[in-house]
Formats: sequence, structure tokens, C-alpha cells
Amino acid sequence: MTLISLLPAFMPIPARPFLMATPERELSALARAYGGTRESYREESPQHQIRLQACFLAVTPVTNALYALFVAASGATPPVYWHGVQPPAALADHPVADVNWHDARAFCAWLSAELAAQQYIPAGLAQPPQLRLPSEAEWEHAARGSDGRRFPWGEGWDTARANTRDGGPGRTTPVGRYPAGSSPYGCLDMAGNVWEWTASLDAPYPYVADDGREDSDRPGRRILRGGCYANPHGFARCACRFRLAPDLRNPFLGFRLACS
Repeated sequence: MTLISLLPAFMPIPARPFLMATPERELSALARAYGGTRESYREESPQHQIRLQACFLAVTPVTNALYALFVAASGATPPVYWHGVQPPAALADHPVADVNWHDARAFCAWLSAELAAQQYIPAGLAQPPQLRLPSEAEWEHAARGSDGRRFPWGEGWDTARANTRDGGPGRTTPVGRYPAGSSPYGCLDMAGNVWEWTASLDAPYPYVADDGREDSDRPGRRILRGGCYANPHGFARCACRFRLAPDLRNPFLGFRLACS
């Protein structure tokens, strides 16, 4: 398949105020529902309203098939579960995993250059995109919309809407397999399947875009969002934050594309 045929669609995420994070009054209830203590959830509080610039976010995470073109062109380290430089055919349309933050950023730079060379403009955009990882705020807005909902589809958990440990097959599933789990802006797989790297450094709330947390050259752990197939659904809440060293790879870590 060609690079263009493997590209995900991009959805516009408008510039509008939205509620980010979890209200402090809900922290004790989260501890009762999902374990831990009230302080275990302090990192995702207080809730605050912010407004970001408009952006585009890929409907689905990057797949193994698309990532394989990058590995072939660049010599990048392939995911260990490929057992070679090509993914198993059965996993071609599953989200790529076992990639670290640096891998994901290198892929974005490579794909941006490829699209520019081909002068390819995805639907809805005005020019070949400069692709990047979303900030954690962009990711959260795309996942939950403007009203602060708990999951992309609403407040209540539903095992039929996401691939998590609660009802999933115990492995990744093809991207877009859970259309009923769509976010308000039409993005899929934002709850479960694979954790998704964001551009953002681990820093306390409230979120302030220009306080250094979006500096790609600063050292520190980077935020991931969305939970994965091996986690219970508490990790698939839109406000849940996870952080890892940017050079860490494991079978649960993937990413999706964004552009301004």
C-alpha cells in the first residue's frame, strides 16, 4: 500500500473554551471507584477552563503499516514484536506500539518531509502539514470536547466502546474498531488500545502552554494519555495522566498525529 493510502484522516479541533482536568471535589470518589488514595489523583486537578488555538488531530493512531514505511526509509528501530523490519500481516492495521517519544517525533518529521515532497494536502488542510505530537491539552480537548465529560462518549463506562482490560481481547485491536467510542469531534481510540505520547512535559496544573512544558528540548518525563488494552478503564478516562521517560519503549505505547 502507498503512504497516502495509509494516512489517517484529520479532524478539525476548534478554538473554543473547554474544561480540562478533574474537579478537586471528585478525587475521593475516583479513589473509591478505581483504587488508590485521593492524593493519587491530585495530578489531574484542579479543573480549569482554557482556550487553545485550533488544530487538527488524526482520527486514529499511527498504524504498524504506516510506521513500517518510516522504518524502511530511515533505518529506525522496529518494534520488538515485529520480529524483523516488517510487522506481522495480521497487525498491519493495529496501532504501532513499542515506540518511545523520540521515535514518535522522528516519525512526525519524516512524514512531514514526505508529504511536502509529494505536495500532498490532506482533506481539510490548506497546505502539506507540519506534523507533530499533540500537546496534552489538545489531546484532552479532542477526546472529551468542551464540557468536561469523563469518557469520549459521555459520563458512563461502556465496555463496548473501548479496548481496555474490562472487555477487550487482551491485545491491540485494529484502529477504528470501536466507532461507538468516538469523541465529540470524531476522533477514535482515545480510550484504550494504546497509550499515546503527547508533546508535553510532566508539569502540574493548571495547564499553561507557554510555561516551558511544551519545550521539546527540555529534559524530563513526557505525558501519555488514553490508557491501553491491558489497563482497567479508570486509566481510559479523558483526564487521566501518565508519564514516562521519553526514551522508554514498551508494548503499550503508541501515538497519533497532530498539526496546527
